[in-house]
Amino acid sequence: MNEKDERGTTLIEDNPLVDVAAYLFLEDIADKQGAAGMNTYLMSLASSLAKSMPEEEYSTWEDFLEALRKGESIISSFEVVKTRTENCMITQECPFARGWLEYTQRIGSFSNVHYDVADYYNSNVKPGAINTCCIIHQTFRSAAAERIKVAGKTVKYAQIAAIWSDGVKRIAPDEWLPILLDKAKITKTELNMILRNNTDIFVLYLE
Repeated sequence: MNEKDERGTTLIEDNPLVDVAAYLFLEDIADKQGAAGMNTYLMSLASSLAKSMPEEEYSTWEDFLEALRKGESIISSFEVVKTRTENCMITQECPFARGWLEYTQRIGSFSNVHYDVADYYNSNVKPGAINTCCIIHQTFRSAAAERIKVAGKTVKYAQIAAIWSDGVKRIAPDEWLPILLDKAKITKTELNMILRNNTDIFVLYLE
């Protein structure tokens, strides 16, 4: 549904042109700079976005979780975050899903470069990305967490699992998974159940 600004001009709420153009722009960067260059650009973009937002301080973990659930925290600025436990966070719908759908409907299959860059990220930064969207998303969360303090301590973030619209999954490596599940306070069975109806699972905690 379209809205009007203070001058009475009709504003387009959702514009597929913006979504499609953004992905084509990223593909152009990859053509010129390769996977490494594109990865650097995506991580820099996501980090800069997080750092441009105000820092947060909370007295208790419950205060932080309340802000997170209400969309009042940096981390939940661009996605709806639900809490499975006090440390296990769930995103039901990826904020990039609509853009991906618009791209595939108008252009066709996602360009391989979006997956090639994710492979580079997984090998050289840390495992967890399915495609370029994940790199932006996960880097943003990590940088955002660094700007949040609870009882004087900085919040820590770690990705547990993600599943894309086409069913492709990326789960933390076997050597990391038990540690992350313990921090999240969920079992592997619960993890698999959550992935049936959600797109992202990550953990937030204090050391």
